[in-house]
Amino acid sequence: MRSMIRQWLAVHSGLNIAIALFSAALIGALWTVVIVEQRAERASVIAEAVKQNTNLAVAYEEHIVRTLKGLDGVLLFMRHEYQRLGRQMDIAGYIKDGIIDGRLFNVLSVIDEHGYIVISNKGEESRAENFNHANQGFFREHQLRRNQDTFYIDKPVLGRISDVWQVPMSRRIIKPDGSFGGVIVLSVEPGYFTRFYQKAEIGSQGAVVLAGLDGVLRARRVGSKLTFGEDYSKSSLLQEQAKAAIGDFVSRGGVDGVSRFFSYRTLPGYPLVVAVGAGQDEVLADFARKGRRDSALAMLFSVVVTAFAGVLMGTLARQRRAGIALATSEARFRAAFEQAAIGIVHTSMDRRYLQLNQKYCDMLGYTRDELLGQSADSVTYAEDREDSSHHRQQLVSGNKGSVSAEKRYVRKDGKLIWVNRTVSLVRDHAGQPLYFLHLVEDIMERKRLEAELRELAATDMLTGLPNRRAFIARLEEEHARLKRFDAQQAAVLMLDLDFFKRINDTHGHPAGDAVLRRIAEVINEQIRQIDFCSRLGGEEFAMLLAGAAPVAALEFAERLRRKIAEIVVMYEDKSIRVTASIGVAALRAADDSADASLLRADRALYKAKETGRDRVEITASEA
Repeated sequence: MRSMIRQWLAVHSGLNIAIALFSAALIGALWTVVIVEQRAERASVIAEAVKQNTNLAVAYEEHIVRTLKGLDGVLLFMRHEYQRLGRQMDIAGYIKDGIIDGRLFNVLSVIDEHGYIVISNKGEESRAENFNHANQGFFREHQLRRNQDTFYIDKPVLGRISDVWQVPMSRRIIKPDGSFGGVIVLSVEPGYFTRFYQKAEIGSQGAVVLAGLDGVLRARRVGSKLTFGEDYSKSSLLQEQAKAAIGDFVSRGGVDGVSRFFSYRTLPGYPLVVAVGAGQDEVLADFARKGRRDSALAMLFSVVVTAFAGVLMGTLARQRRAGIALATSEARFRAAFEQAAIGIVHTSMDRRYLQLNQKYCDMLGYTRDELLGQSADSVTYAEDREDSSHHRQQLVSGNKGSVSAEKRYVRKDGKLIWVNRTVSLVRDHAGQPLYFLHLVEDIMERKRLEAELRELAATDMLTGLPNRRAFIARLEEEHARLKRFDAQQAAVLMLDLDFFKRINDTHGHPAGDAVLRRIAEVINEQIRQIDFCSRLGGEEFAMLLAGAAPVAALEFAERLRRKIAEIVVMYEDKSIRVTASIGVAALRAADDSADASLLRADRALYKAKETGRDRVEITASEA
């Protein structure tokens, strides 16, 4: 009996020890799993936040670069017009006609070399008290940079007239002799640079920052609060930027005491850095709630581990919650992916579509199913494929973090579209390439505006004819053709209206302008489609007759001279007649330069003037 009791006690004791050891082992294993999972989930949440911030920083960088290029384009156009027209330039008219977009800026002014406003879109109010801007930072900067023509972005300043904080941006005016002629300046409110914040879902603590490498904050928005002009030289952002042009970091507290996960990018070609940050508390809020919940469950399980079934059910419950969290995270990513205002694409290492949003499909006119699995080269314009291959090699080799370029796509309907594409290579934790991330923006409207500006730059505004620059370019093309095909021939004509100054003095400059326009019409009517005519300036015109021998050019010039002598220009009930002197020269393949023929035609024109005007002359060697 005693032996049976001892045997029973031994068995019971052994079971107690086994149960205790099993319970301890189970509780220890459970807490180990909880801690490891929390660390892994925290790392995943942070990685997802950093990835989202990186994508937003890329988009913000593109937004700022496009904005600055647009503003610089306005400055370059206005400087060209001012150098051409002087104070007769009509800024309000350009805005009204849509030549420049008045929504891009608040104030657009021309300031002379003494610091006084001579033209402004604000009209006379900008000069009411004769403010002098010679002591302004942007004015001094251009004044000191004697041989530099740069786009300068100043620090935020309080407008003297508007009493509104603005960021001035400027270009130097260059006089014909190369000296300093003043400044073209436009001003933008700092808040303009943070409108991107409205499109970015980064929470109430999220921040969008545009800072200058000079240590001055251009704009920073957190929620509805906008700050600018602050000393940012000691900030974590500029300290990190000094180490690398692109990167991520965690700000500990910062200026408002909020820790954030930041992704930043230095703007290529501009002394600026952009950053997008999400509040650490907001990023980890869901994780913290889930962590507290998991710890409470683990504590409960530690106390109430009475059956394996309870442990199993708890494990299954955690797996279910993890699945819900993963599905929620995926849904958020999918919403941001599909609702983006630009095309977003993932391609494999062999350039096949893995994932793409609806915006990208709409750009190309294809459905998602038609593109998935296809090679990206199938929609890339043939001439741009080689550049795409070169960009991929740069990314894979690690020479660049991202590559931006303008390229052409072929839509499903066969039409070409221009896009601005930024590509980066996404790698795993070990640095192995996973896929290419493409951000694609439709820039067809910008290309159309650029083409219009190029056409304006090559056109004489009074007559509508090509200007001197366009004529010289066409002359050089024809000269190159003659050098290549020596059997070809062409002729150059220089035409000058006789006693044109008398018309201006007698009838006024508007009458002279009417005469110039009528002469331009007559020339256009007389030349062939393959010929080219231009107003060189004043009352002087030039013509290039393709395929014309000197004799044929001389006959044409004589017909044109007679035609001009026959016309009568009516202006304010007054009849105005005019004659023309014309010089003719052959365009020779043996000439060292294209303008050699233009000089010979000019000498022939001078001879026609000397020998009585209203006549045609040709150089003696070509008669």
